[in-house]
Amino acid sequence: MKKLLISGLTVFLVTTNVLAQQEWESGEIKDVEIEIVKDRKIILSGATRSFEKILPRPIEPVKPQITYNFIAFNFITPELNPVLRPLKLKQEELPRSYTGYVSAGYGTYASPYVEAFITNKHDKKKSLGIHTLFNRYGKGPVDGKNSSGGLTGISAFAQTFGKDISFNGNVGFEKQSTNFYGYPTDTPVKRDTIEQSYSIFNLGLGIANVRNTKMAYHSGVNFSYLADNFNAAETTVDFNFNGTYKISDKQSIFLQADLAVLNRKDSGVEARARHLFQVNGHYSFFPIDKLKLQVGAVASVENDTIDSKSFHFYPDVKVTYPISESIDFIGSISGGMEKVSLQSLAKQNLWLSQAVALSHTNKIIDLQAGLQAKLGGNVLLGTGVSFATLKDMFFFINDTTEASKFLVVYDQGSIRRSSFYASLLYTHANTMRVFVQGDYFGYNTDLLSEAWHKPGYKVTLGASHNLFKKLIFNVDLIAQGDIKAFDPVENITVKLDAAFDLNFRAEYLVSDFFSAFVDLNNITSNKYQVFFNYPVRGFQGMAGVTFKF
Repeated sequence: MKKLLISGLTVFLVTTNVLAQQEWESGEIKDVEIEIVKDRKIILSGATRSFEKILPRPIEPVKPQITYNFIAFNFITPELNPVLRPLKLKQEELPRSYTGYVSAGYGTYASPYVEAFITNKHDKKKSLGIHTLFNRYGKGPVDGKNSSGGLTGISAFAQTFGKDISFNGNVGFEKQSTNFYGYPTDTPVKRDTIEQSYSIFNLGLGIANVRNTKMAYHSGVNFSYLADNFNAAETTVDFNFNGTYKISDKQSIFLQADLAVLNRKDSGVEARARHLFQVNGHYSFFPIDKLKLQVGAVASVENDTIDSKSFHFYPDVKVTYPISESIDFIGSISGGMEKVSLQSLAKQNLWLSQAVALSHTNKIIDLQAGLQAKLGGNVLLGTGVSFATLKDMFFFINDTTEASKFLVVYDQGSIRRSSFYASLLYTHANTMRVFVQGDYFGYNTDLLSEAWHKPGYKVTLGASHNLFKKLIFNVDLIAQGDIKAFDPVENITVKLDAAFDLNFRAEYLVSDFFSAFVDLNNITSNKYQVFFNYPVRGFQGMAGVTFKF
């Protein structure tokens, strides 16, 4: 049926096309009516189809078996040198490094203050710097200007770094001025007769290795000259050497040698050269696991006439053992000569009399034991005891003929000194630091009746806090007491009142370059005495600014 319909439709279309072509060629178009009947339906009879389900066939092995033969294929590409433009990340700005600062202020007791420190910019081959300080007190606790004083100084340093060796040098001058204001209050004095000052000139040179090798050393020489306001003078030349040889990670050898040559000139004192040579060597190793042992000795040669012996020999043994992961035990037995010069005495007591006696202190033996503990990552604890026997130890005592000046006396017998200390250090995130330490001292003198002007106890505390990186607070506290002194007027022994000194400093960082500070010293205004007849200044306040560049 379908084939008949297609054949009829084809005959109709061909006939129509022939007739239309004939009419077109005759040039005449006749009227034609076309009737479209849309209601007509074409009905086709349904076809019967049968579908047979194809059953799955069992799996049969492929014959013959397929084998695979892999043939290596080498492909050589031509060289390619592409020009790449890597993405450039913005370089992080390094924190600004400053090459110096200038600080200035003014406070009570007519006290101007100026300080400056300047260094060169970062350089791998050299380091240069200069420091200057002017801090003057126009008035003091006794009779105004009669108890004035101050410190003025300037120093410079230089260091060069080579591939193997570094050289360093320093030069400096400082002047410490004061007055002998420890006179009786009813005694008239002229200020120009009580003025005292110590001028010190220093010059030093040194050499050290810079490579990380088994042998590390540092050697140098330092020259210093001191002169006071009463024509006393002292020249000191110090030679020193420090060397360490690392045999292995657990074995090393240490050697230290020092030579001091001193020459003092003073009224009533014959100029005489004094020398002190001392060498210290030890061998450090681990005899058993965790136990570190240091075994060595100290030998000294000196020519002070106060002691009949010129050669001295001492042991030098130290033990370190970790009791636990956080607690270490440290014990040692040692000795040695302690250098005593006019310069070292003047740094402790500015009101020395003329022609004081000078002699090195012989520390015959010093036995120490202590513990160090680390709690977490923020707390360090330390405690220890020391028992020492010393000979020719010096003490300060008021002059019987002039009570405002001090003599230096020596106990040529054996002095037994015992001490105990405990300390704590707490740090937090580089913003807070607290340190506190307590010390107890006991002296058993031989020929002297008392350990003159030596404290029996001392407590120090220091704390700092950086608040919001804008405000920096510092607190310092010093308390000491049980100091015995001799009153030459009454001819009696007196016990000085306990000293308590509380200090506070606040600094506000206005910008990265500029800051302002306030210093409050001796807040409780305790005019205590460290040396008899010499009270310290009471409450002191100072305000100033600091500029970095």
